[in-house]
Amino acid sequence: MSKDCSCEGYFRKIIAGETIGTFLMCFFGIGSFATASLFGALDGAFQIGMIWGVTIAIAIYACRNLSSAHFNPAVTFAMCLSGRTPWKDMPIYVIAQMVGAILAGAILWVFFEDSVTHLLTTNAADMSMVSKASAIWCNIFPNTPNGVVSMPVAAFAEGVGTFILIAIIFSLTEGSNLGKPNVNIAPLFIGFTVSIIITTVGPMTNAGLNPARDLGPRIVGYIVGWDKIAFSSDAIIVYVIAPLAASICATGLFKIIDPLQKLGYK
Repeated sequence: MSKDCSCEGYFRKIIAGETIGTFLMCFFGIGSFATASLFGALDGAFQIGMIWGVTIAIAIYACRNLSSAHFNPAVTFAMCLSGRTPWKDMPIYVIAQMVGAILAGAILWVFFEDSVTHLLTTNAADMSMVSKASAIWCNIFPNTPNGVVSMPVAAFAEGVGTFILIAIIFSLTEGSNLGKPNVNIAPLFIGFTVSIIITTVGPMTNAGLNPARDLGPRIVGYIVGWDKIAFSSDAIIVYVIAPLAASICATGLFKIIDPLQKLGYK
């Protein structure tokens, strides 16, 4: 096999793994939020968080032999910063993640368009207004009627949540960490970490924690009619810039902690 063919197969595996995994994560995760918002099928951040966590674990198991199962540009960015993933692979990862998120958002719109229309009509609202329906595709803050969350606080919450997630991923997958779980159950702990973060950050910001998970459905929301509210500078800061900044911080912590782990005990 030629080198060109080998590289082509390598990139095709990444595209397949990241597209499928991100699709599964967004389809079931955002879908659970949609059924909670539109049908009252679920109650609270804990139930939705558990669905996100289980879905992420399943997606990792399903796709980690294809790609490194990042499903998140912030994770990919951190892996490139740490040297675990080559920089040349980053565009492929991010594009595949965006494709998976957009596909999930589009299919969920087909599922729930009629219910969204009914909800808006019942509440004498339209698609120029922020609502429970628009929040399914376009993350907002605060995410509860009683919550008061400023943009800086929302960005900080998203940043802290993403920082914790990436730091835990480093910890659970680093060979020098003697306390890390077996590779066969590590995806469960990563999923549980997401679930726990959602219970705290979710009521404040929807717990995006992932630029692709936010931007993919947001693009769909813009196309189907929420064009006046889908994109704003605040949304980009909170759901894209803050998670990427958290990647830098988490990688910095990893580079401090990893040498200490390698020292071992006396």
